[in-house]
Amino acid sequence: MSGVIMIPNDIKASIEQFWSWIREHKAEIDSLVDTSDPLWDMGLSKLQAINEGLWFELSLPNGNERELIITAESRSELFPVVEKIVSCAPKLSGWRFISLKPPRGFAFKTKYEGIPLDPDSMSFLPLERSDIPKMLGLRISVPSFAESKRTPFTTGVMIILETAVGERAFAMDIQYVEVCSMPDKPEAEGYFPLPNLPDYIARRNRKLGLK
Repeated sequence: MSGVIMIPNDIKASIEQFWSWIREHKAEIDSLVDTSDPLWDMGLSKLQAINEGLWFELSLPNGNERELIITAESRSELFPVVEKIVSCAPKLSGWRFISLKPPRGFAFKTKYEGIPLDPDSMSFLPLERSDIPKMLGLRISVPSFAESKRTPFTTGVMIILETAVGERAFAMDIQYVEVCSMPDKPEAEGYFPLPNLPDYIARRNRKLGLK
């Protein structure tokens, strides 16, 4: 049947065991904030018994609902498994369970391996191929970029993109990313402010009939 996600029985059993463990330890998980807490590793081991490519994130307590996000770290082949896990989630007071990291926008600054990164100061140049119109690459210009630190700069930018546009869009809509220094006149060379990226992707997908 079209649209039906087929999940093997052994994975179904692991999903049930994961949520049983969550229910049994809810009182402890309610106050869990430290990734070094043994309970964190226990929960992760239960989740990765379903598939070792899965991870979770917890929002901090703020007096409202806490969020537990099941993520596949942008591995699109695992998205159906993540969605199945969350569809089986129990209703627990004070908790909301989310499949895949949601889009958070670009209104934040971060640091990766000591490198400060501000999305507001970055620009992107779309890299498209006429022979594969659905493929979208991005050249991201960063004012403080240094070739000697290309790897940490690239990783930091990838984290920013996944956080800002969300895990699904990052995995499905962006096929290639490279990082470079900021041109003298980025707009004249076809660059757009990085915070404009979600709107650009939405317009492009509509034009191509992808969404």
